[in-house]
Amino acid sequence: MHQVLLPLLLALAPLPYAEPLLPYSPVPYPPGAYTPAQRPRVTPIVEAVRENREAVVNVAATRIVEVQDQGFFDFFDTPFSRRMKTNSVGSGAVIHADGYILTNAHVVAQATSLRVIFADKTVLPARVIAALPSEDLAIIRVHPSHPLRAVRLGRSDDLMVGETVIAIGNPLGLGQTVTTGVVSALGRELQENDAVTFHDIIQTDAAINPGNSGGPLLDILGHLVGVNTAIRTDAQNVGFAIPVDRVRRFLPALLGVETRGRFRLGIDLGGESGPALRRGIEIARVEPGSPAMSAGLRPGEVVVSVAGRPTPSLVDALVAVLEEPPGRLFSITVSDGGAVRQVRLMIEALPAPDGRELAWARLGLRIAPLGVRAAQSLGLGEGALAIAAVERRGPAAAAGLQSGDLVLQFGRYGVPNLASLGRLLSVVKPGDDVPVTVVRVRGDVVYRLTVFLHAS
Repeated sequence: MHQVLLPLLLALAPLPYAEPLLPYSPVPYPPGAYTPAQRPRVTPIVEAVRENREAVVNVAATRIVEVQDQGFFDFFDTPFSRRMKTNSVGSGAVIHADGYILTNAHVVAQATSLRVIFADKTVLPARVIAALPSEDLAIIRVHPSHPLRAVRLGRSDDLMVGETVIAIGNPLGLGQTVTTGVVSALGRELQENDAVTFHDIIQTDAAINPGNSGGPLLDILGHLVGVNTAIRTDAQNVGFAIPVDRVRRFLPALLGVETRGRFRLGIDLGGESGPALRRGIEIARVEPGSPAMSAGLRPGEVVVSVAGRPTPSLVDALVAVLEEPPGRLFSITVSDGGAVRQVRLMIEALPAPDGRELAWARLGLRIAPLGVRAAQSLGLGEGALAIAAVERRGPAAAAGLQSGDLVLQFGRYGVPNLASLGRLLSVVKPGDDVPVTVVRVRGDVVYRLTVFLHAS
């Protein structure tokens, strides 16, 4: 069984492009970027690093972890545990000038606070926009005072074994570090456990160490071709990266309007389109009955701008839509290869499921918000939910849950508020076994337990 230091992602095949990317044209640097003595030594690697170093960031996460004392057990046969604050470091890459940063989900998992440190030592607070733990991908955001330099997403479906690649990140907390190597292998399979095998991973001998996670793997043109995510602990110079084509596949889930809550627009966007006059993002699907269909958008059309903002890349299009407030009309300009037209539409707000009502009906729990300040004092992030009452003959009572317990997770998802609880319980059906993780605080001692509640 292969063992890795950090979690990898679920396998999905890279998506081909309908048309090739536009030719590479280096970003010009101001006069004096290189001295006369340096110019003869400038290589493509030097230029790729120079172009992207400002777009690579260190991600510092603060977590509250539980340390278990194996010598003492509570009535659940769970070891006593105490809370400790820990700090960890990872890496990330700016993918949009407005402050959107791509990293690994495990870099930001369960963080109570995040800070992003740039190459010039600027430090900005960050928040998680969305995370896909099963794919080990996340988007976080900062609010800079000026547009940021961003990496350009390349392609990974034409990577060659032996091709030079560059890793930039924050290994071992040392600060921004550059390593180079080659693509050692493509399509690697790694078995995380007896039930899960990951496919199509990029293997490289570019030195990747703890702290590099979430940082970019670049080709010599400076394009991002992978996201560094794991190392082999029993070998040297064996690192792994998530192919950028798979990142593209999940960008709509990470940057879609649904990440803000129950909102709907109704278009699925595809890959970049080619010729300059049509350069934009192709509409892959239009959802029946959605605002996009009502506005007359059609599959196959190319989105060239959103609210007056050009959309030459998928990230540009997703961010432009994401930043439009629900309920306000905005414009989308599309081309069908000839005529260009503009439509007006708005993001639709969907009714939110009632978390309180569903918790009582499905699980026999009366739930109340704990509040941000109280939750943070307990090291539970930006909010938490408390059990106010338990139905005497309900699923929660049968599992031993009590009034005063704090609900930490449903399955692998945190539930900081009633809205998130409602969204999760809205897909629970009678007869489902729902894993619920609770925390019980008794003085300085914290009990943590995961039980399965049989939904009614």
